[in-house]
Amino acid sequence: MFEEYLQDSYHFLSTAETLPIERDAKRYYRASVFYASGAIEAFINYLADSLAKANNIPRYEICFLNDRILQYSPDKGLIERVVYHRLDDKVRVLMRRFAADFDFQGSTWSTFMEFKTFRDSLVHPRQVDDETGLTDYSRKVRAGLKSIIELMNHISKGMFGKPLRKQLLDLIPE
Repeated sequence: MFEEYLQDSYHFLSTAETLPIERDAKRYYRASVFYASGAIEAFINYLADSLAKANNIPRYEICFLNDRILQYSPDKGLIERVVYHRLDDKVRVLMRRFAADFDFQGSTWSTFMEFKTFRDSLVHPRQVDDETGLTDYSRKVRAGLKSIIELMNHISKGMFGKPLRKQLLDLIPE
């Protein structure tokens, strides 16, 4: 699913940049934001599920990536409970394990975190109207989609020894 979500995000971004009516353009920009965010979440969930099936990393890391926590109960022994973890923390876990050379002080990470904040502001708005201008939308969505693809590519290289498919890398906005 993450590949389709990346393609959808790019499609909505490209369409938004051609629309003459501001309300319509914003609608497409927001769709692009949501699909880009969904793409990285789907990618992380796919990797977490794969790692759980392979069972080749410690159980506590698998639990963390799959929104679980190990807890000891005197009556039941070691049990798993559902505890949701932030997406950026899951990305950090994967990067530290499979791509230790990743620079968390670099532009890709800071742009991703800015995009995550922007996405959160759209999902949980604090104002009545959307005050973001079309130029800002374009800049933020382009940068965010680029950072997401770059993060996914870095993880892919670290885990599988090869980059994402060229078709996905071609979705990086110029």
